[in-house]
Amino acid sequence: MAHPRELIRKQAVALLLGATNAGVSVYASRVAPLISNGWQSELPAIIVYTMDESAEIFNQAPREYRRRVELVVEIHAEGNEALDDALDTLARQVERLLLMDDTLGDTVNDLQYVRSRMVLLDQSEHLTGACRLIFDAEYFDRHPGDLFNQSLPDLKSVKTEYSLGNAQPNPADRAKTIIEDLNP
Repeated sequence: MAHPRELIRKQAVALLLGATNAGVSVYASRVAPLISNGWQSELPAIIVYTMDESAEIFNQAPREYRRRVELVVEIHAEGNEALDDALDTLARQVERLLLMDDTLGDTVNDLQYVRSRMVLLDQSEHLTGACRLIFDAEYFDRHPGDLFNQSLPDLKSVKTEYSLGNAQPNPADRAKTIIEDLNP
């Protein structure tokens, strides 16, 4: 079973693929597009990944966590006179596409835009610029999951014995309840 973060990344890529000025240059990996030779010829490009995640207990039993992960959409464009305009145009396209459905195709409970960061990259022979859009993606995660319940045996009977205020020290005097055939 895929981790919810993987489903979130893949859904974001599916929504962006072919729907922005980046065309099909949309990747669900920080590494693959940036280490290949000549990746600058694929600009503009969009890279989708997740970063920091926090969690808190939402329900005690069954244990359910409310998680918040940073969904990062990094836009890269050629470093020329139109760089800022190209990054702004792509950023607006990404924001509109992702925030059109704040559940991101039911992969999250809520998706909210948080911040952007613009950078100029001159680490290679080609000057490029990037805009990093960060969204908070909130989702719920149960532990143990639904598969855990399938491994438990069916409850077939319940037997109880009790003494009110421990007033019946002799087990023969205590109240008893037996319920059987719960799952015939």
